[in-house]
Amino acid sequence: MSGAPLDLDTATAKLTEELGADVTAGRVLRATDKSLLVVGDYHGRAAVIKVCLTDETFWHNKFGHEIGIYRAFEIFPPPTRVPELIHAANGRVIVIEHIPGRVVDTERYPIDPITPAVFDATVNTLLGFGAWNPPPGALSPVFDYPDRVERYHRIGIFDDDDRIALHRLIAAVGPIDAVAHGDPLPSNLLITEDGSCVPVDFEFTGLFAAGFDLAMLHTLLASTPGAQSSIEAIVAETDIETPFLLNQAMVLSRELRLHTELDDGEFRTSRLALIEPQWEAVRASLHDRR
Repeated sequence: MSGAPLDLDTATAKLTEELGADVTAGRVLRATDKSLLVVGDYHGRAAVIKVCLTDETFWHNKFGHEIGIYRAFEIFPPPTRVPELIHAANGRVIVIEHIPGRVVDTERYPIDPITPAVFDATVNTLLGFGAWNPPPGALSPVFDYPDRVERYHRIGIFDDDDRIALHRLIAAVGPIDAVAHGDPLPSNLLITEDGSCVPVDFEFTGLFAAGFDLAMLHTLLASTPGAQSSIEAIVAETDIETPFLLNQAMVLSRELRLHTELDDGEFRTSRLALIEPQWEAVRASLHDRR
């Protein structure tokens, strides 16, 4: 998500207000009404600084959750590389190490296919992250699956048959206890100079039905040849077809809601052209399981 351009002087002033004089902005990565993300210098160390700019309770809670995740990383490091937490302040500021590299893509749905090497690095990293053994109590379910089904049924995304099929799947899946990044957008996955992948932005990290991150990638990488079939092979090999299908329904229904709420135009039309066929395929799979 991008916002209006923000000049470095304004960004530096905001960082100084939050962190004091020993911080400077080198480059603004993202500026929205909710947060400011800057590459800069903190006490002489190259860093990425994230500042919460909104008073909305939801985003304050997510920001505090992300700080908690970084604290958990310090106690029980995950099996994949994550940025080191340098400083956190007032529940509004996170300072992490700057890891040189580039994001997988700046678009939610990459237009240009990602390379096989980047795809492999991304998938392997997310699978590794899913094997993290966090400190007791550090993670909880990010959302309530039955409640999500009921809400999306009320707004008309799920019909009556979808609702019945999804509740049946939820019962079959059992406990929601699989660790996932929770928001593996291409812009939240950094490819380093040596070709490895580092996840960032842990606001939605928590417990899901197994295969949530894979379901996200499966949806978002629809334009990358072979990506979906490769993910489906992993799902089959790890025997998580049922929770993966449930997660596909959760991901695609949210994508449908987000994009149908956009103003009419070419962008909305092009995105829905990617999302709607995937949703219809998932709906067919849901109803085939009866």
